[in-house]
Amino acid sequence: MISMNLKPYIEIEAKGTGPVAFFSEDWLTVPKARMLAREVSRFPYIKDIYFEDEKGASWTLKELEKLTEELAHEPDDITVYFDGGFDKTSGRAGLGIVVYYSLGGKRHRIRKNKSLTLQTNNEAEYAALYEALKEVQELGASRNSITIRGDSLVVLHQLDGSWPCYDETQNEWLDKIEALLESLKLTPTYEAVNRKENQEADDLARKILSDRQIESRITLEGNGDD
Repeated sequence: MISMNLKPYIEIEAKGTGPVAFFSEDWLTVPKARMLAREVSRFPYIKDIYFEDEKGASWTLKELEKLTEELAHEPDDITVYFDGGFDKTSGRAGLGIVVYYSLGGKRHRIRKNKSLTLQTNNEAEYAALYEALKEVQELGASRNSITIRGDSLVVLHQLDGSWPCYDETQNEWLDKIEALLESLKLTPTYEAVNRKENQEADDLARKILSDRQIESRITLEGNGDD
């Protein structure tokens, strides 16, 4: 299932009247949008139906069918968890990332940690998210939605634009992350979670600072990250 949301726009023209447009503020998933378009298109008074996605782009039923076919073999329903740890004494940063995604009707998970030499804990958080998005890129994900979860309010609020960023180094990370998302045509949703909910990524970041490197890729049973 493509994790993109759409709003329907329907134009009808009954006998003796001009065209009348109806708009809905309710978001639909792509499968539900396709089903709606197929159903209402059967009625003779339906003049037009199209959908608008989160970025404001318009989609016809034919375009949605083509997109669904093209993305059938690409990962979707992507959720990323990230966390960064930092040792002030050594300047060593620990990055922990977890990526959940669906492919081939199954749920999958990537867990990975990495160590870098950085300057601050906030920079470690940014670096962790960037590494997670590079994993998403390697999966071949594109033209989809992605949920990004972490416990760093600084990173999440600066990315969604609700907090300003005055730090030059952090701005560089912001630019890199936004450029990567744009190149992949991924629409991000940022969600702040508490440390317990971010435990997987937090544990990975801590372990790499103790020289315990981890990288695993598995297929999950059930919903995985729910």
